[in-house]
Amino acid sequence: MTTDERPPAERLLAAAEELFGERSYGRTTVADICARAGMATGSFYAYFDSKLEIFAAVVRTINRDLRRAMGMAVEKAEDNQRARERACFRAFFDMVSERPWIDRIVRESEFVAPGVFREYYEQLARGYARGVRVAQLAGEVDARYDPEVIAYVYTGIGNFVGMRWADWTAGGRVPDDVLDDVLELFARGLAPATSRSTPLARTDRGSAAAVRRPRCRGSRCLGVEPGTVRDD
Repeated sequence: MTTDERPPAERLLAAAEELFGERSYGRTTVADICARAGMATGSFYAYFDSKLEIFAAVVRTINRDLRRAMGMAVEKAEDNQRARERACFRAFFDMVSERPWIDRIVRESEFVAPGVFREYYEQLARGYARGVRVAQLAGEVDARYDPEVIAYVYTGIGNFVGMRWADWTAGGRVPDDVLDDVLELFARGLAPATSRSTPLARTDRGSAAAVRRPRCRGSRCLGVEPGTVRDD
């Protein structure tokens, strides 16, 4: 039925990923997946017990592919945290550009398979947190931060920046200047206090948080100390 030489399970996974991304979980049937894979419907059950099982496998495959891509990118990056951040974010953004449906699948998994959804983000966050801890020990990230907090900040920023420029724009790619802004944000906010131009503002229990006024650059704004607001 097809000239695709990949193993049947891989063909089913690839077809399911495309269809879940295009149509959603609820609007995709096992027969649809088999037709896209070029296989007889009955052969599906030799590899997966149900549509839910292959959906979970798709989410886990996305997670594996993402972690593998970021890991390969980090191996080629210079040995400093900013370079590693750039490599990881570019690998993630490029994967979203190539497979723009993956974020939609992961978001839907929160409702279709909540345990798999949580597993997806916990796996990413554990890897990010390990990297942050290494950078803290090297003096590249402020050691007062909880690595897990930074890990979920990375995750949230990556998701929404990728969604805005790669998913919402057909064939889109996160521009280099957007990635530069993300990295500048980290450089200003995560650097150790001794290398920061302004002291880290932290909120003590019972006290009000320090408020910074924005400096606008075109349509974007970055925080600076009060009294230095200006337009470039």
